[in-house]
Amino acid sequence: MILAMLRVMALSVIRDRGALALAFLLPPVIFIIFAAIFSGSSGEEMRLHVAYGVATETQVTERLEAALREDASLRVLPQSLADRAEVVRMVQTGRADVGLFVTGDLADETTSPITVLVDPAKVIAGASLAGQVQNLIAVAVPEIGVSRTAPLIGELVGGFSPQQQAQLDAALQELAVSGNGPDAAPGLVNIENIGSATSAGATISYYAGAVAILFLLFSAMQGAATLIEERHSGIVDRVAVGPAGTDVVVLGKFLFLTAQGVLQVGLIFLVAAIVYGVDVTHHGMEWLLTTLVASAATAGLGLAVASACTSKQQAQTVSTFVVLVSSAIGGSMVPRFMMPPWLQDVGWYTPNAWAIEAYHGILWRSEPLGAVLPELAWLLCVAMVGVILGLIISRLRLRL
Repeated sequence: MILAMLRVMALSVIRDRGALALAFLLPPVIFIIFAAIFSGSSGEEMRLHVAYGVATETQVTERLEAALREDASLRVLPQSLADRAEVVRMVQTGRADVGLFVTGDLADETTSPITVLVDPAKVIAGASLAGQVQNLIAVAVPEIGVSRTAPLIGELVGGFSPQQQAQLDAALQELAVSGNGPDAAPGLVNIENIGSATSAGATISYYAGAVAILFLLFSAMQGAATLIEERHSGIVDRVAVGPAGTDVVVLGKFLFLTAQGVLQVGLIFLVAAIVYGVDVTHHGMEWLLTTLVASAATAGLGLAVASACTSKQQAQTVSTFVVLVSSAIGGSMVPRFMMPPWLQDVGWYTPNAWAIEAYHGILWRSEPLGAVLPELAWLLCVAMVGVILGLIISRLRLRL
């Protein structure tokens, strides 16, 4: 009897293609995505987008810039900016993951001439770039590190004699030519957060958007699956007798799921505002429009999946695939800047990436509505395509 039950369970899984895929295909797919993300975040595949700027170009800064552009772990934007505010703007608008601005003479040991400008939501990016710059300076311009530490050593030993100072200057010139030297001096690179004084607001606003779109997908997929139940029970057939056909069913569910999503996201951001002080009220209209199109996009996507599936079990399998994969590569689980470039590009095909960018831009970077219109337009396109597919497929199923 035990073997019989074992056989029944095995056959039920083998005959159900959805259960088979969910059990044996989804786990390795999710593993591949997270393996790519976390192997990339700890190695050369992370490849940060860097906005580079320099106040006054010298021979040394040109060598440093060349080393930055040749480094395989960085993607330095093509233009070199002369204004620090421009570098800050590139980071604040999300066109670069992190900024680097050379403010003064690299040999000046009294200041930190290199400033890493980091969005508080991407603290890891700032620390990673600062370490990489220190390493590049040690390799590409080693005389800078020695020249910054030599005065301190001279002060500790009571100063260099004229002969020792001459030898030191000659050694620095030789280092500049040979490119071989010791590690760079500490304090050469300064990390500076841009935007608010605290990083909590940036992180919380990012993850509020990330969690919101994740649960929008879950609730929309689950709610849209009732379309299959109503189709099997004959409710859709009875409604379809009317002049509007099956359209009223699909459109009614689309409006309900959109409204439900707005309330759901509203609760998430209400908690973020009360507990963590995320400023939603000053961006109320932009937030409402973003939430509306994000809810509509997930509702349309859910209805397209539910219309195409023939059974509720099949819809659950497809929905699980869509939600988990989309959330993993779209930035709901891990920030996208930590992913390899190819995975970041793939992530733009998910509603998660666009919704997160819109929420983060509005609530953290205080961008006006016009700045997030591309994100809202893409989400609106997903909503329209999804609901149109739902209408067409439902009509075709009625004729069969």
